Amino acid sequence: MNMMKGRNLIILVGIPGWLYLIWLGGYYYTFFILSAMILGLQEFYELAEKNNATPLRFMGFAIAVFIADYFHVQPEMTGFQFIGIFILIILIIFIWQLFRDTENPTENVALTMKGILYIPVLLGTAIAVRQFDQQMDTHITFALVSSVWACDSAAFILGSIWGSSKIFPRVSPNKSWLGSLSGLIAAVLVFYGFQYYGALGDIFTIENALIMGLIAGLFGQIGDFYESMLKRDAGVKDSGTLLRGHGGILDRFDSLIFATPTMFIYIHFIIWI
Repeated sequence: MNMMKGRNLIILVGIPGWLYLIWLGGYYYTFFILSAMILGLQEFYELAEKNNATPLRFMGFAIAVFIADYFHVQPEMTGFQFIGIFILIILIIFIWQLFRDTENPTENVALTMKGILYIPVLLGTAIAVRQFDQQMDTHITFALVSSVWACDSAAFILGSIWGSSKIFPRVSPNKSWLGSLSGLIAAVLVFYGFQYYGALGDIFTIENALIMGLIAGLFGQIGDFYESMLKRDAGVKDSGTLLRGHGGILDRFDSLIFATPTMFIYIHFIIWI
């Protein structure tokens, strides 16, 4: 068996590469997340096309670049300025669709906007969290990614062995209550370990670390369920085939798409105010 194919390629190259990019930070990590945003959007729009919609892909990609730049630079902007830009984006999408000769215009506009809100807006907060790490000498990004991986692994292993009572069979028939609880505990333990050894910095208490672990474990699993619902609606098993043996980009980032913005809110609107 070729060890550099499929899952082995992701394990041997993808995971160390991701951790290395987190360590580098700056534009390196921003470009990595932007790439994930664009590829994830591509997969989302392909899922939408299975339901007879034709989203405005170029608009989604262009706005993803803008959002990545915004979270990286974090410019001073008033609420009115932000709302003005948001209104301009909506108007451009509406007008663009007006001149497209495509069916289902309502679905096209709605799914274009949904893709932007679901992927660039939510996942883009990963850039802001990494920028916070750089400014405050913390390692939240490392802890968050590690906790999501630990949550997924514990949920899969323990749920597969002992899990019998299913937690959400309508959306994801294989996930159990035991697996979900095991994953939540694993996520909390990762954040506890980071705080115990001082890796979260001086501004977070043990209580903060436990709450952040709960955020990662709970909202990460909700993100997994949500992406499963999208795939079930489109009638596919994986969001894409880019990562051979691991599905698509959305299959790998689904947990972070929900866990990262929730972490961003907790840091900036509850702790750092």
